[in-house]
Amino acid sequence: MLKGWVLFVSSRYIRAGRKARKLSPGLLSAAGIAVGVMALITVISVMNGFQMGFIEDILEISSAHIRITDVEKEDVEKIRKISGIKSAMPFYETKTLLNSRYSIEPCLVKGLPVDAESVDPGFFSQLNIFSGYYMPENNRGLVIGRILMNKLGLNIGDTVSIVALNGGTFKNLRPETTEFIITGVFGSGYGDFDSALVLITEEALRDIDETAVLKLSVKLENRFRDHKAIADIVEASGLSRKNVVSWRIYNRALFSALRLEKTVMFLLLGLIFLVVSFGIFNSTRRTIAEKQEEVGILRAIGSTPSQIRQIFVIDGLIIGVSGGLIGSAAGLLISKNVNSILRVLSVNSSFLVNVPVRIVMSEVFIIFLAAVAFCFLSAFAASSKISAITPQQVLRYE
Repeated sequence: MLKGWVLFVSSRYIRAGRKARKLSPGLLSAAGIAVGVMALITVISVMNGFQMGFIEDILEISSAHIRITDVEKEDVEKIRKISGIKSAMPFYETKTLLNSRYSIEPCLVKGLPVDAESVDPGFFSQLNIFSGYYMPENNRGLVIGRILMNKLGLNIGDTVSIVALNGGTFKNLRPETTEFIITGVFGSGYGDFDSALVLITEEALRDIDETAVLKLSVKLENRFRDHKAIADIVEASGLSRKNVVSWRIYNRALFSALRLEKTVMFLLLGLIFLVVSFGIFNSTRRTIAEKQEEVGILRAIGSTPSQIRQIFVIDGLIIGVSGGLIGSAAGLLISKNVNSILRVLSVNSSFLVNVPVRIVMSEVFIIFLAAVAFCFLSAFAASSKISAITPQQVLRYE
């Protein structure tokens, strides 16, 4: 049981060195923990901003939450009526070449319905058509990514040709070009889309590629309920299970790489805690050696080794909690104002307007707990030799 005098003595030790007007080991350790927590929160928040931005781009623009291939038109309405489905947009897609008088570039052409903006507003919100518009009055309008348009040396209103191979058999394949007018430009912020994606109407795409199959992009109210939604879709439409793919499977390689990147960053920055914990361990051992007389007196008046050990363990907890709280506050403050800080430091980027930041409070709490745990374990390990100190040994020559 924790005694009141244990807290009193522990608070005295943590302030050791103030009377001599020098920094105590406890304050230096708390400062090290604060810097580590601040750095980890700031870096992880910025990393979350980039990673979650990529994930949202991929889910909204490319894979959706559920992607269905080889679907029939009559199945689309059945799927839209299923509970928990936010939107279901049919589309065609094909890989081909885009030709201008300056360059030829590979691209992914996506054919969407005329009412696509009302069917799946999240797609266009994430796509960010910042110039022009999506759908022209005829089927010869085209929306292109910002980077791809620059590669082709074109602008809104210019004509560009889509080159496609058509023919019933391999021997009869022949290149055909179809001219389109650029009516819109998008900038999603994700390079793979901005440099390779092109949008036209589904009717225009069918004219280019007669073999293209109808696909369905399904968005859910809650993307983590994809397993139930897939089961409902298969039951309602009678589609084969292999044609219905979850976002977890479709993007498995990329999301696994992002998770690994984040884990490695956690471990690397967590080494700061390890370095500081060694400092706490050594300073606690030194303090115990310097205070052997006091430890002997406490043992002589009836204190148990476990009670004396609590003094030094509480020292470690005070260091961890104080450093963790200060570091958490500083890390959250920097994360929320990182773009203002970069502007003050005159740090500019040619491809990034603002640094994306996402603060996940559960991760902040885990970082704080990790800092406290490292300090606690260091102090606990360092104070293990207290039971070997006896009053007779210390007070023999006093």
